[in-house]
Amino acid sequence: MKRLHFIWIITLLAIIFACKEIGSKKENSTPDAYTKLIIDSVIKEDSTKLSDSVMVKYSSKLLLFPNFENKKLLKQIYADKNITNFSKEGLQKFLTDEKKNLYNQLRKSQKYSDTKRKQQWEYTSQMNLKMNKNDYLYIQYYYNQFEGESKDQYRYQEKVFDLINNKKLQLSDILSISKEDLSELLKANLEKTTMMQQMKKYDEKGYAALSKVSIPMTGNFYFDDNNLYFHYNMNEIGKNFDIGDIVIPISWEDLKANLKTDFKERMKIN
Repeated sequence: MKRLHFIWIITLLAIIFACKEIGSKKENSTPDAYTKLIIDSVIKEDSTKLSDSVMVKYSSKLLLFPNFENKKLLKQIYADKNITNFSKEGLQKFLTDEKKNLYNQLRKSQKYSDTKRKQQWEYTSQMNLKMNKNDYLYIQYYYNQFEGESKDQYRYQEKVFDLINNKKLQLSDILSISKEDLSELLKANLEKTTMMQQMKKYDEKGYAALSKVSIPMTGNFYFDDNNLYFHYNMNEIGKNFDIGDIVIPISWEDLKANLKTDFKERMKIN
């Protein structure tokens, strides 16, 4: 019996020490900033009748960061919205006010007064989380305005936020390269896009003209494990080409000699 009692004591001590060791491992672990970040969203959808002919649909989505307290970075995340209250209630109130202001502006403008045929006008804005890796937070902002028979007026805004240094990432934080060299890389990689290959086959005149266009610099970029992407909205590459928006990828391999060391190590680019 004493021997059995002794065995139980030894077993109990072993369990206690094992638990302490596991607890120690948890305390010493250092998850990146983003893994601690809770991300939710606030969505508002509504519609109203401006006249017998025109119905307006409003749709908006904002990302919500309930446990993120860095107001300086939050202001950058919501920069285009001029939001100051970042709580769920604050974002909900902002969307309610934005919707009311839109309806009031449309009614005052009388833009719909000459419209006789039934139409649905749409106003959409979205914040979409695209990447959450290595303490980089990539958010895509999408805006679309459609008024009856007019063309969609849409645009994308790409923003990557550095959660370690609490700032919106600039191209100079990633690359050390001249505008001329980057422009040449963009032009070469534009040629590889599906759009250009289709134009080469079916629209030789358009292809020849677009091939001569100088690619402007843009701060509208994002990245993943394989490429750096530059997103051009309508008419940003050439105003005479009805090509919509286009994304030009450049591989990390092509940019290897120009990558900043800190960024390269953080993204684990070999």
